[in-house]
Amino acid sequence: MLELLINTLKGFEGVEYLINESKMRRIENYNIKKQSEMLREVELTQLMLTLYVTFSATGEDGKNVKYRGAYNTEIHPGTSPDRLRTIIEQGVFAAGFVKNAWFPLVMPSAPEAAATAAGKSDGIDEMSVLAALQEAFYSADCHERGHICYSEFFLTRSDVRIINSSGVDVSYTTYNAYVETAVHWQSEQGGEIEIYETYNFSIPKDVGATCEMLKERISHLFTVAEKKSAATPTPSVGEDIDILLSGDCLVEFFDYFHMRTSAAMIYQQLSTYKENEQIQGGTDKPGDKIAMTLKPLMEGSTHSRLYDDDGMPVSDHRIIENGKLLKYWGNTRFSSYLDIAPTGSINNFHITGGTVSSAELRAKPHLELVSFSAFQANPVTGDFGSEIRLGFYFDGKKTIPVTGGSITGNISQIQDAMRMSVEERQYNRYLGPATISIRGASISGVAGSAD
Repeated sequence: MLELLINTLKGFEGVEYLINESKMRRIENYNIKKQSEMLREVELTQLMLTLYVTFSATGEDGKNVKYRGAYNTEIHPGTSPDRLRTIIEQGVFAAGFVKNAWFPLVMPSAPEAAATAAGKSDGIDEMSVLAALQEAFYSADCHERGHICYSEFFLTRSDVRIINSSGVDVSYTTYNAYVETAVHWQSEQGGEIEIYETYNFSIPKDVGATCEMLKERISHLFTVAEKKSAATPTPSVGEDIDILLSGDCLVEFFDYFHMRTSAAMIYQQLSTYKENEQIQGGTDKPGDKIAMTLKPLMEGSTHSRLYDDDGMPVSDHRIIENGKLLKYWGNTRFSSYLDIAPTGSINNFHITGGTVSSAELRAKPHLELVSFSAFQANPVTGDFGSEIRLGFYFDGKKTIPVTGGSITGNISQIQDAMRMSVEERQYNRYLGPATISIRGASISGVAGSAD
């Protein structure tokens, strides 16, 4: 199908294109408790086509403006030659109405052989990996009052190839895993709860560390279920108490800085950040100053790859240092609009800058929130919030588990006083502080004031 598509495209003079082909082989295992109910293998090919048409039109100022219209579509592997030509004709026609400012396509770099991203190996035996992951996963299912209700394991090998009309032709392979599960827990009082969770991670050749990570995550899920079953309603605390955030909510929290430093948000005027300016912290601010590095080949991330979706080779880039924005990052299109060198689109990021230990953060009275129903942060406004699934309230003498209520706040208003732990944790595409401390967020409790 790919050869037919390219040959058909050659018959359209002046039309440029980008093709993303992904051949996936996925092992799927569905379990009820510890019993496998279905094991199957799925193979599929996804072919995405972007058509580009360059044209000129009169702008608002009366001058001639150059545009690059684009049209995106998915090509089914069984598409007939006649139908394929019709799809392209309709796409070219539609692209002629899209007035995107002109931008260059990615050009070929030094020839590179097909490779495997982020240290993963072509020698992976999916069935052996599945067995190892499930053994580690169910080794945490050892509680009298709780058990794993079900689990779904998806192990996917993706062979990706990117081709464009400028001569780019690159490829790479990834191995990723998706795990879905729910834990059931019955409290001593007879109450029952069930907690749902998903995990995404890449699969290295040596899966030992990955198995330990998965076992730890499931053990933590049982802890959340157990503590939640015995938790008291979350109190409403004042803004003078430290609020600690731990867990995968930190991906959303720090993605605020990741997104607001992108060329796309700068060009669209959704971010006001400026290069070489302090965007967080400062010499007169009490908090820790963040540093952020984009790492396209981060081990353990399902977003790791050798090239971005346009076929541009990607590498590490330091974006923020001591709270100061060093440079923007972005793909070829939006970088060209800002007249900066493109970095490529990179979704993995490493946050550093913590100066205190997690134990120090927990030494003072605080409310630590470790599990949410769905933590969300808006990268445009900075607003964040979620319903609280589980937290721990420490009044200086004793710690009690709490549940219910919600947290709301704005990152831009609390970022300068933020403290970060030196200990790091990874959650898929995020590597950074395991725990942060903030003040100024609002806790809407369900048990009245904690005073």
